[in-house]
Formats: sequence, structure tokens, C-alpha cells
Amino acid sequence: MPKLTINDREIEARDGAMIIQAAAEAGIEIPHYCYHQDLPVDGNCRMCLVEVEKMPKLTPACATSVSEGMVVNTHNERVKEAVRGVLEFLLVNHPVDCPVCDQAGECRLQDYYMVYGLHTSEIPLEMKVRKRKVIDLGPMVVLDTERCVLCSRCIRFCDHVTGTGELQFFGRGDHVEIGTFEDRPILNPYSGNVVDICPVGALTSRDFRFKCRVWFLHSTDSVCAGCSTGCNARIDHRDGAIFRMIPRRNPDVNKSWLCDEGRLSIHEIGRGERVRRALIKGRDGMQAPASLGEALDAANTGLREAARKYGGAAILGVGSASATNEALFLLARYVKGQLGGDQLEFRLDSEDRKALEPEDKILRRFDKHPNSMGALALGFAGDEIGGIEGAISKAREGKIKAAVILYYKPLVTRETDALAEARIAELVSLLEFSVLFAAHKADWQTDAGVLLPVAAWTEEEGTYTNYQSRVQAALQAINPPGDAQPAWSLLAALLEASGDTSVWSSSTDVLSDMKQAVSAFAGIDLDSVYSQGALISTNGAL
Repeated sequence: MPKLTINDREIEARDGAMIIQAAAEAGIEIPHYCYHQDLPVDGNCRMCLVEVEKMPKLTPACATSVSEGMVVNTHNERVKEAVRGVLEFLLVNHPVDCPVCDQAGECRLQDYYMVYGLHTSEIPLEMKVRKRKVIDLGPMVVLDTERCVLCSRCIRFCDHVTGTGELQFFGRGDHVEIGTFEDRPILNPYSGNVVDICPVGALTSRDFRFKCRVWFLHSTDSVCAGCSTGCNARIDHRDGAIFRMIPRRNPDVNKSWLCDEGRLSIHEIGRGERVRRALIKGRDGMQAPASLGEALDAANTGLREAARKYGGAAILGVGSASATNEALFLLARYVKGQLGGDQLEFRLDSEDRKALEPEDKILRRFDKHPNSMGALALGFAGDEIGGIEGAISKAREGKIKAAVILYYKPLVTRETDALAEARIAELVSLLEFSVLFAAHKADWQTDAGVLLPVAAWTEEEGTYTNYQSRVQAALQAINPPGDAQPAWSLLAALLEASGDTSVWSSSTDVLSDMKQAVSAFAGIDLDSVYSQGALISTNGAL
């Protein structure tokens, strides 16, 4: 690993690293537009020019590899003057419409101007080259060619990541602009990423456009729950409303990308009526509202009575591949430890057996649940049941009399979802007693003995295990509605009501217990779980 000096500071860099990468890893920022760590180097913006000792001219940091003994200066007057010159050229024909630009507040052109620019434009507005504005490029992207700095990030993304090549340069001289042939829409399933990587306001999101100024938003690190890839993401929200989800870089999972399905899945939480209060079925067969305490007591009483009457083998625990590891762990603990049951299941349809199969060569996977591998590691795929169809058969035969069920509607829908929901509804209708944890209402839930309101994905903290068997944390962004609580919290209360002496005040407490109780999770490091994720060992097949 070569050692070099940057701004009088000696650092050690990776072999083959470029100066800009070595500087970034050492916490030294070099201004840039065209460089992106997950795209091929282009070197066209000239913003990252640095001075290297013994080199007569300034050199682009993004295209110059480090070497032993190299001496680099990134902020002397010679470098600053070069950067100021580049900025001045970029601003010659820029519309300077920051007050109405969605990128304001997170725009590199604004940021660098405040550091390196602060000059008065020599070109009056009426003499600037005018280009096209507000060009609709499909369901995700709006283009404003006047704001573009021609960094080519979006072009390289479409060429080298998706391989679809929609965007290109058109025109000559100071009339060059980006666009698509005949303004055709960008329809690849990752089109939203060109908005994320645009350093200025040339490409903006149709979904987020004019919704909220970014400085009003609060950001929460999370994991996309749209499929089993578990892309790392950041959720931006304000006053209990979610405005957008954008990728958070993890080189081992999703790099800097997020598919459009996952990006838009945040809106699914607000669609449909939420379960806001607990309901208990009375002797007249009708459900009536109840407090959480009353509902938990009724759930525990009904399940323990069924276990006493028919034995633990008649009790089924149905987990969800969309539930957190913590919720699944406590569900299994309750069914096994308090009810004497050993039958656990989570597979609702044949599509859930595709957890390891990719839908494309980039990120998307056929399994539209974030935690199938976690459910597998926690023992929810026993051979004695064989999926939801096996559970229905046993219920018809009278071998299963009661169940505790976690149910979440998938955020990304597929054709088999309706059938999967119909199967769980059929199971509930066949049981003498059932306790259902749900976030969204459905007609079939009236068959449940007790219905408990649970928080949705963005409303709770917990971990998910992706298809790589990587455990990753998602933090709580907003509060759940009504009396809804995270499923792990309700299950912890249910365990307490049944006599379990453990105390869990957070999902991290549950994860710590899980490490001790489940061998697959024993070796994970909690700090890693909350940063880049931690791999566990899983075996078996869905």
C-alpha cells in the first residue's frame, strides 16, 4: 500500500487507488462533478484538478493513480484559481434559478460556488444561451437542459449499469445538451438513479418534484423492504410524512443504486386503511375495539386455553418474510416456550421459494420480501408443515386448532399476492382461535379472535436478513398510527403477560438475546449490523 502526502498530511492508500479516492478515504474532499465511485472514470469536468509535485501541470485527481512518495496539494492558490475558472465557465450560461430548483440545498454547483466562486457573472441574463426546460422523460424523470453541467454521469449510468443507453449528448459547442433520441422516455427499472447522481438540478424526480425543500427534511437510515436484496436506503421525512427514499451506498449490497419499484414502495404504506386499534371477537362473533392490554390478555388466554385443550402440537406460529428478525424471534419464543408448540411456518406461496433467484442482473429479485432468509434462519420453514397449503390441510384435518399470525402486505406487488392472501384468510377461517398481527385492514380479518395493530416497515426499528444472509438494520423514521406498535414490542408484551421474565426495551435488546439463543446469529457484530451489515450462516432451502 503506497504512502503519499496530501496537503502536508501523510496517508496510506490502496494499491491502484486514484488520488480522489485516497483523499476521500482520508476525509479530504476534492471538488468534482463527473467522478462517481460506482461509475467508470470520465475526467471531463476538470473540477478535481490538483497539484502533484514534479508534474508541470495540474492533473485530474479522478484519473491519476497514487504512487509511493507522491506529494499532492488540493487547496493551494494555484488549484483554487483553476477551480474558480472551471466554475466560471459552468456558470456562463447557467440560468441561476436556484429559488425554484428542486436541487437547491443539495446542489454541488451551489456548494462549490460558495467555496471557490463568489464572483459576479460577466454574462447578462439576456445574452445566455437558452436551452429546453421541463422535458418529460418518462414516469420518473424530468429534464432541464439549461441547468446541466455536462458531467455525463447519467449517460454512463445508462451505458454501464443498466446497459440501456437512453441518454446521450446532442448538439455542438455551447449548445450541447443531454437528452434521449426524440425525447423518448427512460423506461428502464432503475431510471430514478439518474436523478440521484445528477450533481445539479438538471434531472429531477417527478415523484418528489416541488413537494418539500430538502432543508426541512429529516433523514433516517433504513433498508428497502421491497425485495430480498435489502438495498441500503435513506428515508427523508417531515411531520410524520415520508417524502422520498433514496439509495444509501453499500458496496457489498446495492452500491449506490435503488430500483424504481423499491424507491416508490414508500407510498404503499399509506395506501389502504390501517389497523389503528386492537379488536377482540365477542361471543356474538363480532369484533369490538379494545385496549392493547385487554387484547393481549385475550390473546394469551385464548392461545393458552387451546394449548391446554389440544396440546402444543395444535398451535401454529405463522411468521412473515416481511417481519423483522426480532419479531420472528419473539414469535418463535412465544409459540415454543409458552404454548409448547413446535410448528412454525412463513411460506405463503410458491414464489417465496425464489428468495435466491435474481429478477435481473442488477438488484431486483423475485422474492418481494426483505426477510425470507431471516425466517429460514429462525426456523420458520419446518418440513412438518410444508408451507401454507400444508397448514390449511392440517387445519381441515383438525390437527391445528389455533395460530399466532404475523401478516404484512408486500410493498412491491406481484400476480400471486392475491392468492397468498386468500390462503392465509382460509387458514384463519378454519381455526377455532387465532391472533392476528396486521398493519393494514382486510375483510377476512373479521375471522380472527384477536386483531392487533402493528407498525409498518418505516415505523419501527429492526433488522432484516437479505438473500446474501446479511443482517442489516432499518431505523424508525416516523411514528405508527393509532395504537399500533412494532410487532416485536407487542410480542414482548405477550411474552410478559404469559410469564416470561425477560425484559426488552428496544429491538437491540431482542437482537442481543437472539445472538445468544440462535446459533446462526451468534457471531454477528452489532456495530456492523448498523453500518454495512453482518453475514450469518444459514442452511437449508425454501
